[in-house]
Amino acid sequence: MENQVARIPKVSSLLMVMFCVRAFAQAEPPIAIELAKIAAEAPDPNHSGVYPALSRFYGERHYQPIWTDASGFNAAGRSVLGVLTKADLEGLSPDDYLINPLAGAPVRPEGVAAAEIQLSTTILRFARDLGWGVTLPSEVDSDNNYEKATFDGYLILQRVASAPDPGAALLGFAPKSLAYVLLKKALARLREIRSNGGWSTVSAGPTLRLADSGPRVQELRKLLVERGDLDAQNATGDTFDAQLVDALTRYQRRLGLEPDGVYGSDVVRELNVPLSTRILQVRLGLERLRWLPDEFTGRRVGVNLADFRVYVLDDDVVTFETRAVVGKEFHETPMFSATMTYLVINPYWNVPTSIARNEILPKIRKDPNYLTRNHMEVNGSTVRQLPGPWNALGRYKFIFPNAHNVYLHDTPSKALFDRAQRAYSHGCVRVDNPAGLAAVLLAGQGWTPERIASAVDTGVETVVTLDVPIPVHISYITAFMDQHGELNYRRDVYGRDRKLIAALERRGAGSWAQ
Repeated sequence: MENQVARIPKVSSLLMVMFCVRAFAQAEPPIAIELAKIAAEAPDPNHSGVYPALSRFYGERHYQPIWTDASGFNAAGRSVLGVLTKADLEGLSPDDYLINPLAGAPVRPEGVAAAEIQLSTTILRFARDLGWGVTLPSEVDSDNNYEKATFDGYLILQRVASAPDPGAALLGFAPKSLAYVLLKKALARLREIRSNGGWSTVSAGPTLRLADSGPRVQELRKLLVERGDLDAQNATGDTFDAQLVDALTRYQRRLGLEPDGVYGSDVVRELNVPLSTRILQVRLGLERLRWLPDEFTGRRVGVNLADFRVYVLDDDVVTFETRAVVGKEFHETPMFSATMTYLVINPYWNVPTSIARNEILPKIRKDPNYLTRNHMEVNGSTVRQLPGPWNALGRYKFIFPNAHNVYLHDTPSKALFDRAQRAYSHGCVRVDNPAGLAAVLLAGQGWTPERIASAVDTGVETVVTLDVPIPVHISYITAFMDQHGELNYRRDVYGRDRKLIAALERRGAGSWAQ
């Protein structure tokens, strides 16, 4: 009996310890419990890095809610939800942000913590998609390489939660570039056109030009009014007059066609592209703009491969542009960012090994004088072409060191610049007006156009280092706003839009192609 009595305090102590442990477990904050569930789940590629950010963010706040209270979403939560429900305004898909489960009904008390964490998780995904891109450039194509600031989920949550208007703070992660802002407005206009009935289709028929007449001329007038290239006051008339030529030429320029004012099969093909496809092109353009580094002040050089053009931008305004020839099939120019550090006047051309092996050597075997006649020489184990008007790089090359060995350069073959489609190079970017580009880039270093021309005339290779290195961004955007505020479309010559759509659909909840 004495032993049994002596054991009572021990049993009581054990029960008290068990009770305390159970009470502690019951007192664990609901948000901490929800976070533990996330930690135990299989990783979701769309939520990469989410748990560490959430754990630190809520741990520092002792697991107190930010977006919810006992009755559901508070003012801060509703502010964020208002932004997420309008994700389509940014070219994103609202279905990707779990809007219906969150906003469809009042939140039950027992579900408040789960809703809190779900909204924070969605905030992180939306911020990443909006500011960095839904997709990773390298997952769309391994050659894509853009450098952006690291996505830090903890800092994202801090910034949004501490803002007077959390929704506005969340939208603040969108790109600030003028190109993005204008293209987003264009998306809204296209959707308005769709809601008002969309576009008409085109009937087949013979080619039409100035002075022709007939019902298809009247049809063309209607189509160009719909597209915004012809004033509504000129919508009637069955004669192909000068005003219609001007409107058609404007449309052709916007579509990257030969601006000849002739209503042929190429124009018919583009007019028959569905409005839904144009909307998708704009959304893809917004996605690619999200990939680019956040540089909107100072000088940078841009290349739009789909547009076959090179631009110089100062404080986000185009101050110089010129036509370009880009990589042909199987030699497509990659998309990446680098920094231009110098340019070369009267460059040697060091023939790439693949070109020397596949193109030069077979010609040498047939013609022993090939090297001499083409101003080439053997330089160690390589072949190079001497500076001069015959040089494949022309008189200029612009160097921004990169893993692809891609650069901008002049060319003695100027005829290709007159073509609307200009994918003919081995991967580098040929520039139509390299002297103008050099003058713009060197203007602040005492290099006048006359001095540049004198250096060219010497025929001697001259290396000019840039005092201030210049960012270079090579992109591929098939729908964009030009400097005149007009929406342009280009053909998907590399098939990269299809690749991007596939990558977006792997990441998203719905179909981007619809």
